[in-house]
Amino acid sequence: MKMTLGKSIVLLLVGSLLGTALLLGGVAFITTRNSITNLRSDLLKQVDLRVQQRMQDYFDRAGPALDFMEKAVFAEEDFMNGWEDRARLLSDYLMTEPDIVWIYFADEETGHMLGCNLSLEGHYTISRIHTDNNRVAQGFIVDSQRELQPVDLIPNNPNPYDPRTRPWYRQASEAEGLIWTPPYGFLSSQVVGITGARAVRRPDGSLRGVLGADLELGRLGAFLDEFEIGTAGAAFLLLEGGAAVVPPSARESEHAPRLQEAIESRYWDFSHLGVDETMETDFSYEGTDYITLVQPLDLPGPTRYYASVVVPRNEYLGIVYRNLWITLGLGVLIVSLAIALGVWQARRVTDPLAEIGRQLDSIGNLRFLDEDPDIRSRIREVALFSDSVGKMKVSLRAFSRYVPRDLVRLLLARGDEAQLGGSLRKVTVVFTDLAGFTSFSEQLTPDEAFSELSEFLEIVAECQEKYRGITSSFTGDGTLALFNAPEENPRHESDAIHSALEILEALRLRNAERKAEGKFEFRARIGINTADVLLGNLGTQERFAYTAIGDGVNLASRLEGLSKLYGTEILVGSECREADSDAIEWRLVDRITVVGRRQATEIFEPLGKKGEADPDQLKARDRYEKALHDYFDGDLDAALAGFHESLAAWPEDLAARELIRRCQQYIEDGLPEGWDGIYSAQFK
Repeated sequence: MKMTLGKSIVLLLVGSLLGTALLLGGVAFITTRNSITNLRSDLLKQVDLRVQQRMQDYFDRAGPALDFMEKAVFAEEDFMNGWEDRARLLSDYLMTEPDIVWIYFADEETGHMLGCNLSLEGHYTISRIHTDNNRVAQGFIVDSQRELQPVDLIPNNPNPYDPRTRPWYRQASEAEGLIWTPPYGFLSSQVVGITGARAVRRPDGSLRGVLGADLELGRLGAFLDEFEIGTAGAAFLLLEGGAAVVPPSARESEHAPRLQEAIESRYWDFSHLGVDETMETDFSYEGTDYITLVQPLDLPGPTRYYASVVVPRNEYLGIVYRNLWITLGLGVLIVSLAIALGVWQARRVTDPLAEIGRQLDSIGNLRFLDEDPDIRSRIREVALFSDSVGKMKVSLRAFSRYVPRDLVRLLLARGDEAQLGGSLRKVTVVFTDLAGFTSFSEQLTPDEAFSELSEFLEIVAECQEKYRGITSSFTGDGTLALFNAPEENPRHESDAIHSALEILEALRLRNAERKAEGKFEFRARIGINTADVLLGNLGTQERFAYTAIGDGVNLASRLEGLSKLYGTEILVGSECREADSDAIEWRLVDRITVVGRRQATEIFEPLGKKGEADPDQLKARDRYEKALHDYFDGDLDAALAGFHESLAAWPEDLAARELIRRCQQYIEDGLPEGWDGIYSAQFK
């Protein structure tokens, strides 16, 4: 018993109404989640912006420190003159900037160095290096009376210290303005930190020396721990790839070590971020989900630094997600039965319609599926629809065998109706003929002749369709194919030539089998020409064909016929040959005029793809073309000798025999007046 579509829709509607509850619940869940996610993102961006600004402010302290030191050091030309007073000024400045642990200057010409640092014991220490004492570093503690008391900087150090060899010096001397070094261990204390350095140059641009200010990473760790990011978040200074600059041992936050392990558990690519850009990413580590927000710092130098905020996702979303999942679970439980009923009834309608839709889609593109599924449905209208589609498929499959499928597909895609008329377009026209079939067919019954011819035409059509050509018509024992029609193909000349070569190769393979079966061997003659032709629908209002007409079509047809004279399998017009000169080995065959055409043209034979042509045939080709140019120039004796050499190298070449015949005739009769070497092929 078949159910009507109306009753089916009623049952489906009931299921849909019940499913609406689930849909609304899902929408509410997604909307709430998105709102919370956006809120979370906004909060993170605000925190990250504050972290980024505070970090930037932290590092920006180096600039004023270097400005102060430059003024203090260069109060006189010789900065070592009166160095004690300058050293006291540096210690006074460090007292006002406790986060800067070192400020110093090194001279390019002499290697002199003067600096001040806050030692691990809490003293302000002056370091002085002078060439007069073989660059041995001298140290002085600034006491409470601002007096300098000598002290050993690096006890028992056997190596003279030259600041010009240090990385901070080399990097700054090669840059313009302030640069920041990668993290490294300070030579005096082995404490890890980073240096902000700037070159000092004379008015003429020459390097005078380098100023530097050091920041310890341990102090930066305490600085980062000042930020309160929820209850379990932390701020980090990162390098490219995600490595944290400050080690966990320098952090007071209880969450920092765990968060640093999480962020360093994977490789991060921050290289695409601009100074004002941020990157927000969710990731997991050992079963915990995290959220990180990263923004580059404006710190010039060989190393890029990034401010980052990392928090566990549950910091913001844990309670909300739990409440939403409880609500969603109750909703799912309530509508489960309704969904089951709706799905069951919907499948009774949609499964057959989906298969019918698949069949219709293939029919609409004239691509018929091989299988004919048995679509059964208890819904009367669906069953009737399925029967109608089956009948339409049979009809269109038969119809598609009479017209080029690509043309019909194009009309269907455009939504156009086929109409009489055409337009001028450059196309490559290919005429293909089965040589010798007329005489051979006299030995066959009509059924055998049709079977043999159909096998040949199928090979030809398949090779041409493979290269985007359409078989416009079957001309007895041959075909007319068009390339660059109906859709444009910028490689139509090359595709036409390669399809012709593939036809010959396919026939050779098939002939090996046919010869073993004692059957007639297929041999094709192909004429190819590229020209502007009138392309379109020709016929009557009730019935027409898609074809091309014009002088270029006529020449392609004549080239196919001339293949018999020259003994070639393929002859190609000059314009088509020029479009594919690099991939094929060519031979210039002759210069001709044909019936119905006054203009002369050179005709060519493709000998095969480069690297695949017969070497003996290429050697014969070279001698043939040299002889042909002598022939065009009227030097018949040289031409005759050259054609004989070509024929000796390739005895099967009928073209050489034909040119030998002409040379002998012209030697005997004499060259006609106004000789230009053009052969008039006045036959079809």
